[in-house]
Amino acid sequence: MTSSSASTSSFSTLRRGWGRLLRACGLVGLGLAATGAPVRAQTPVPQHWISYANLAGNQLQSTLSDPADAVVQRLHAWMQARLLREGAPPPPPLVVRVWVAADGRVERVAFDSLGDAQADADLRALLTAQPLSEPPPRDMRQPMVLQLTLSFTAAT
Repeated sequence: MTSSSASTSSFSTLRRGWGRLLRACGLVGLGLAATGAPVRAQTPVPQHWISYANLAGNQLQSTLSDPADAVVQRLHAWMQARLLREGAPPPPPLVVRVWVAADGRVERVAFDSLGDAQADADLRALLTAQPLSEPPPRDMRQPMVLQLTLSFTAAT
């Protein structure tokens, strides 16, 4: 077995046992303080901003769940090791602020450290790797605030 096929096989096993570890949960707020639940803004958030944040969240979820990506594999392996440590609770949802350029390119992301420099770098690289399929609405305030959550799916 080549190292490439061994890596693919071990990732398949990981994926079966853990499912999608990272899941972009969608809109938390738009440029507002996030509390882990939808933020109540003083003024109503326009529906087209919410729709765009959902589109962005779905696309980032797809990027973070790509089993063929070596960076995804490394990040998932780090998360699995963290979750398997005795007494280590699953990390709380991670609030990520995302700035998107007029051409749909993710220009910048900001989030609290995962506690590991390589995991932070991997997450940052994945979130900024590909442009979104659509540019943000011209009137949309930034950053978008999205919540990333670890999810555990038992092997079946």
